[in-house]
Amino acid sequence: MLNEKRIRLMTKLARYESGEGKEELRIARYYRSDYIGLAMFRNFFMASLAYLVILLLAAAYFAEFLAESLHTLNIAWIGILIVVEYLVTIGVYSAVTYTIHSIRYGRAKKGVAAYERKLGELEALYEEEER
Repeated sequence: MLNEKRIRLMTKLARYESGEGKEELRIARYYRSDYIGLAMFRNFFMASLAYLVILLLAAAYFAEFLAESLHTLNIAWIGILIVVEYLVTIGVYSAVTYTIHSIRYGRAKKGVAAYERKLGELEALYEEEER
């Protein structure tokens, strides 16, 4: 016999698994520190690559000026400025990445906990029907 309540619950679970739950279930497999650590690791390399590309584009744009006034520029000061800007860039992007991924992880854990509660309800409905 078809149980309408059970069918509705299974439909909700299937919709969650194929929609927003797909990403949440993937995130929830990680420990919090692993998920955030992996995101920070990726962030470090992507931010470093982006900073390098921007630095190279700026150098290409100012190439003529740099070539003409290379002997009068304070290379040490420019080097220090580049390193400080890099550290600030990495720091800002790391803080943003940490915040975003902490929020995502918390939301994913709550969503998966609700999903697991509904799975428990479905299991209870099956056990009730067997009796």
